[in-house]
Amino acid sequence: MFESGIYFYNIEQYKKKEDHMKSLKKVIDILDYLSDAERDMGVTELSVKLNLPKSTVYRILKDLLEYSMVEQEKDTSRYRIGLRLLKYSNSLLRSFDLRQIAKPVLKKVCNETGETTLLTVWKNDQGICIDSIFSSQNINVSLFVEIGREMPCHCTAGSKIILASQSLEDIQRIINKKHFLKYTPYTIVDPKKLIKHLLEIKDKNYAICDEELQEGIKAIAAPIKDINGKTIASITITGLAQSMTSKNMRKLIKIVTDAGKEISKRLGYNKLY
Repeated sequence: MFESGIYFYNIEQYKKKEDHMKSLKKVIDILDYLSDAERDMGVTELSVKLNLPKSTVYRILKDLLEYSMVEQEKDTSRYRIGLRLLKYSNSLLRSFDLRQIAKPVLKKVCNETGETTLLTVWKNDQGICIDSIFSSQNINVSLFVEIGREMPCHCTAGSKIILASQSLEDIQRIINKKHFLKYTPYTIVDPKKLIKHLLEIKDKNYAICDEELQEGIKAIAAPIKDINGKTIASITITGLAQSMTSKNMRKLIKIVTDAGKEISKRLGYNKLY
């Protein structure tokens, strides 16, 4: 009889847990839908979209409203995501360290390609290298890679891909205020040719530095996007031009672009690009 009592107790506990999880899922579904919506939503509309009873939706929204998880427009009685969730999201974003998030991917790409990898961010209209993983095969090669170093936006793959993602107005503004050095015979310094080159990069969604900074050195870069889809950084592989031939270029481009997407996903961006 005692064992039977334990059995029924366990069943009861399981049912309570199952009911709790179902209720929690409804709350999350409502918050997810409100966060994706581009406008305020009413109880009836949410009920239809989520296939939930209106009474259930109303009850959940009422509870969420009490804790500022949602807000209600007084004139329309429609709901939107509340400021309390914004507080949580800001706290989460502050905890993100791009270098920490990107480091495992940089290491993986370095191991997979055998090339040096680097992480570039955009600050004050210029690219800055903030991390790098040096390949053993490039250990005796003098590369223009140093943490904290400015990466010229007209001739480094990592900076070109970030600059190319800006609006045409910003691209023109940045180019017009810069004085570009011609590092090699292949460096593009003419503003019109550079703008055309950047627009081509924007279409391809990756950038190549073909001995534009150092003769005998090539690089491939892909964008890294934040949760809002804005390009905030780039991942690059760089090494001897003789190791980045037309024969294996397609494979290397795919590795780098996939790595950019992986880091972007870790930052919260989950759309295809």
